[in-house]
Amino acid sequence: MDGTRAWRRDGRHGLLAALCLLIACSSCAVRETRTAPQLRQVQRRQIVALATSLAGIPYVFGGGDIDGFDCSGLVFYVYDCFGIRLPRSARRQAGLARAVSWKRATAGDILAFRLKHGWHTAIYIGDQCFVHAPSAGEWVRVETMSDYWRQCLQAVISVLPDGR
Repeated sequence: MDGTRAWRRDGRHGLLAALCLLIACSSCAVRETRTAPQLRQVQRRQIVALATSLAGIPYVFGGGDIDGFDCSGLVFYVYDCFGIRLPRSARRQAGLARAVSWKRATAGDILAFRLKHGWHTAIYIGDQCFVHAPSAGEWVRVETMSDYWRQCLQAVISVLPDGR
């Protein structure tokens, strides 16, 4: 690998780390008079903002950083930036116990789909849309909840504290 490519990759890591830190810390500037539900809404918006900012990164099987993501790696990475530890595999993410109904889905929740080849996870961003790393040869992208995806949806998982 030439020096230019290595510098660019390291620069992206540093830039994304700084962005994650900025997003995570921006809630620190929120006035303390806000209620816990208001703070959770701020965190949900930050999760959505980070997830959507990753659109365009290539799918990489087993990937879990800005050089490439698989579906569960994307979900793991975004939540990890906010100090929320999740299982690394889509199957284990789908098995998290805090499932809610699709009608109660809120931006920042995890969507778990059962596909013919296994489990697939994504981050719900609201307005019937989600961010995911679809498959080999594709890129992280925003997708609309079509009939196909709705039929495959097995669980909506809220990993943030109660008081949605």
